[in-house]
Amino acid sequence: MHKVKAFIILIRLPNLIFIVLTQLLVWFSLIRPLVIKQHLHHLVLNEGLLLLLALSTMLIAAAGYMINDYFDIGIDAINKPQRVTIEKVFKRRTIIVWHVVLNILALLMAAYISLYYLQLRYLVLQFISIFLLLVYSTTFKRKLLIGNLTISFLTALSLLSVAIYEPGFPLSDVSLYTVRIYWTYILFAFLITFSREVIKDIEDIKGDDTQYCKTIPLVWGIQTAKNFVYALIVSLLMILVVVCVFQKDMHFTVTGSTCLLLLSLLYVVYKIQQATKTIHFHKISIYLKWITLVGILSMICYSDINTSF
Repeated sequence: MHKVKAFIILIRLPNLIFIVLTQLLVWFSLIRPLVIKQHLHHLVLNEGLLLLLALSTMLIAAAGYMINDYFDIGIDAINKPQRVTIEKVFKRRTIIVWHVVLNILALLMAAYISLYYLQLRYLVLQFISIFLLLVYSTTFKRKLLIGNLTISFLTALSLLSVAIYEPGFPLSDVSLYTVRIYWTYILFAFLITFSREVIKDIEDIKGDDTQYCKTIPLVWGIQTAKNFVYALIVSLLMILVVVCVFQKDMHFTVTGSTCLLLLSLLYVVYKIQQATKTIHFHKISIYLKWITLVGILSMICYSDINTSF
């Protein structure tokens, strides 16, 4: 049982569930309805292939979390000693083996989907994700901004990749209402992840400092890091306001979920202003994770809305 709990911590199981839920909902709520209702193209993905794609993404993320902890033993020993499982529970060699195995399985799943409709070039998305996660763990995480940008980009890519694997979805046709909403979710994923990554850097400042990391709070200071997060959240708030203002005949469920996100983000801004201790920033990180979940679930509101706007 101890090993099972340690493994759940190692792979960040809640985060993996978020990833799978996001890809399933974005296909069922946005991509599939538009392709069917607009008669734009035959659907390439079905429920089975979609699940394979989500599992492939999940395995790559799990492998990424493993290799990140592998290279972060020193930092985590200071910042999160209770989360350190490598050497205490799992051997370093075991982590490397699992990292390779999970990535191979993920690539095989993606290869099957690509071969299903003879588009092997889409495998590049998985290769990019694996490569970036590896370089992030070894190098980018310790660099100013590039580490935060990498994780934010990969989070947005987890949404974008579903549309890429479903070529019938007109990703570039922003005249369509659903496509605009789709890009809004991609921006939301990028900005909320970027905000959370900077907050986590503030939370982990002590351990990062001992390992000579050049994170935003270490290079520019905690107050500047806070201001940076304010800018990201204000950008996100502006996007949500624009969505509210320019949507036609907005359904009450969409209005409710958008208002909930707006209020939640304003509350986070307030909590950041008050935050002075590590525990404060840890709680803010958790708040942002819950806001991410609300954002994911809000996709359900769009599943039955007329996509002809």
